This record gives sequence, C-alpha cells and structure tokens, in this order.
Amino acid sequence: MLHCKDINKISELKNGFTHRWLEPDFISSSLKCFTFSNLCKVVSEVKIKGYRFEWIMTILLSMPFLDAKTVNSMLNGCIQHQIVAGKDTFYRIKNNQSICWRMLLWLFAAKHKALTANCLESSDRPKCMIFDDTILTKTGKNIEKVSRVFDHVTQRYVIGFKLLLMGYWDGVSFIPLDFSIHRERGQNKEKPFGFKAKELKKQHKTKRQSGSFSDERAREADMSKIDSAIKMFRRAVSQGFMVDYVLMDSWFTCEAFVDAVLSVKKHTVHLIGMYKIAKTKFLYNDELYTHKQIRNLKGKPKRCRKLGFYYTEALVSFKGKPIKLFFSKQGKNGKWKVFLCTDIKLSFIKMIEIYQIRWTIEVAFKEGKQLLGLGRCQSNSFDAQIADTTITMIQHILLTMRYRVEYYESMVGLFSNVKEAAVKQRLDQRLWGLFIELMQIIVVLFEDIDEQELLEKIFQNEKVNQMVNHILGSESSQTENAA
Repeated sequence: MLHCKDINKISELKNGFTHRWLEPDFISSSLKCFTFSNLCKVVSEVKIKGYRFEWIMTILLSMPFLDAKTVNSMLNGCIQHQIVAGKDTFYRIKNNQSICWRMLLWLFAAKHKALTANCLESSDRPKCMIFDDTILTKTGKNIEKVSRVFDHVTQRYVIGFKLLLMGYWDGVSFIPLDFSIHRERGQNKEKPFGFKAKELKKQHKTKRQSGSFSDERAREADMSKIDSAIKMFRRAVSQGFMVDYVLMDSWFTCEAFVDAVLSVKKHTVHLIGMYKIAKTKFLYNDELYTHKQIRNLKGKPKRCRKLGFYYTEALVSFKGKPIKLFFSKQGKNGKWKVFLCTDIKLSFIKMIEIYQIRWTIEVAFKEGKQLLGLGRCQSNSFDAQIADTTITMIQHILLTMRYRVEYYESMVGLFSNVKEAAVKQRLDQRLWGLFIELMQIIVVLFEDIDEQELLEKIFQNEKVNQMVNHILGSESSQTENAA
C-alpha cells in the first residue's frame, strides 16, 4: 500500500505544468504579477534597433507556449505576421555581453519569494537550498567552450555542458536561483576537453571585455563546480535567502562546503549530504577512523519499520566540527549509504524526510528539459547558452507560481486562503510517498543495486515512468472500485 494515499499516479510529479495552462494571456498575466516592467529596468539601457528589451523578452518567454522550439520556427509559424522584428533581433539580445542575466534571474526569484512571503502553509516547514548538476547535450563540436562530459546515468561520454543549478525550496515549491555552465577538461592531456587540437581551434571564440558580465560567466566554465556552488550559496545568503538546510549528493559534500554552511552568522544553517570519500578519517571515541571502520565499530544496525531501512548513526568530529554520520541500507544485502549531517540533533527518519526534498531539483530538471526545452539551444555563442538557460529558469518560476496559485492557494487576500476543492498535496510529500514505495519495490526485486542511480534513471526514462504509472494507476482503480 502507498504510505501517502493521495499518490495515485507517478504522473503527478509532472502534471504541474499542463498544456491547458498554455493560454494566450498566460505570459502577459504572469509578467504583470511579477511587475516585469520594473524588473526590466535593470537592463533598461539595452535596446535592439529600437525594440524594447521588455518586448523582446516577453516573446522569448512565450516561445514554449506557442509551441515554438526555435526563433525560426516561431517566426515561420502561425504568429509570423504578429511579430515585426526579424530573427537577428532575438539572436542579438541573446549574444549581448552587457546584459546581466544572473541579476535578472535573481530579481524574478526574489519577487517570487516576496509574493509568497505570507504563505502560512510553509511557515513551519524547513526551507532548503539544493545543489545538483545535469548534462546539457549538444550536437555541434564548434559550440564555444563545449566539451565531452561524462554521463554517470548512461555511463558514457557525450558532447555538451554540465549545468550546475542552485535551487530554493520554500516549504511548498522549488524555484531556481542561480546556475553556472561548465566544461570538463578530462584526464587525456593529448585531447583536452575530449577533442583534438584541430577540433578545439574550430570552436567558436568570442572577444570579451575583461570584467564584463559575459567574461565572468565564461570564466565560470573552467571553474571547479564546488567552488562555483559555494560562491552561489554565499550570494544567496547575502541576498536574503535564508534556509534551514543545504542538501546535496555525494559529489558536492566536502569539507569546504561544510565550512561555508557553518560560517553563516545571521542564521543557523545545516548541511545534509551523501558521502562517499572512503579515505577521510573522522574522530570517533578519541581515535581516527574512516566511515567504514566507524560503521563496523557500531555493531548490529537497527531496523526502521516505517522505511524498511537498516541503519545506525554515530557522533563524530570532522576537522574539529561536530558531525553526525548516518549509515543506512535497503534490506540485509543492500549497499551501505553514508549521510553526513551537521545537525547532530536530527533523528534518522527526520533526516531522510528532509533529504528527500533534494529530489525536487531532479523534477525541475525533468520538467525543464521535457516542457521548456532546457539545453535545446545549439547556438555557437556561449553567451547565447547562458541567455537561453536563464530564460528557461524564468519560465520555470512563472509556471511554479501559476501551479501554486491554482493548486495550493487562492488569489483572495494575496494567497491567504487555501482552495479546498483544488488543493493537492505538496510536491515534497508526494515525492516522499513515491520514494518509500520505490524503495520497497527495490528491496523486493533487487539486492546488489544502487538505489540512487536507479531513481535517477526512473526520473529520466519516460517508458519506465509509464510502467510505474500503470502499476500505481491500477491500484488506484481497484481502490475506487472497492469503495
């Protein structure tokens, strides 16, 4: 049985953005809610041959809702006679080096935060900052700063970028705050970035003024993702996005990030992350041990009946900082997972309940790629890649607000009352129920399998989504018939 009775279909995870919302006035009404005209004043000096930045951006934001995948398809489609500007107008604004795309995204995120500040529903729930990366696949080797990147889901190299995203979970919904686009140099010195010297010379190159917005984003492409993520986190704190927990997978969990999170002075912030570095030693019972040695010293694990996990925990010191390590596995033959948590007061179940909120960023990646065309841009200009990704993030914020208004809160009194007839369970609660259900299926069907990788493959495989949807949908029908 499902632990969350309202989770009848896995498709609930993706029906937040439905095509019935794609009505002609959706973008205009949403942008009015966000006072788009005022937000555009930050780039008010930008004009493209007489066309206002606000007008061009409105059209670019509307493209997915006009069923237009590219600027050319939009201008050649049914609305070609309604747009007097040519395609070069839109390309020039994407390539414009003087536009601070990061600031524009911050303004939309801050406006979303202000509009939902009076939401009583999320006031007593943990607020989280979530970090993760995903691959933006490209088709051209000549795209500026493109490289071969390793896809750990498919276990192969592809041409593209790694998109590092920082998102904010306010207790009800997830919104993107900041991002950086990276390339990978690789280990082969004869083929840096996965290409031969001749192939690298053919890549598009743009002259940039030192210290410009464009130059800053271009330099980020070769920055360590951990360093970039820490810079994003500190910017978020300085901008007033205070959270209770920072969530991340094993790739980002490290001493530097622990220090960054614990250094926040205005508000107590904790980190929860998976940990896989085998050689790191923690101080436990006045001796230094690896996490595997500590787990063995703990002896027989406990069993959590609610989740079906076997687990144990240990209070340790990590570079002079008190840390709680959680060890868990699915079934007796499952693989041990290690969670590092700076909140030593958390219980195992509460830690898992908070950490599963991290899956909301996976949902955001899935929705962005399937519905909004995240990563679809094949422009040779790196500036255009940044612009296109920013536009997708803003579209996501607009749709998140629409979903929140329609399903969670009414417009009366500026989101003061919950709509009784249309309210659906919060996304993190549906994810929590789905997470438990999938873990139980894994325990029954598999033994030596990595649950984390399996869940990622489920999120990214539409066929598997349909199979699970069919299973859960059948259970829902049986329940209704029995009633």
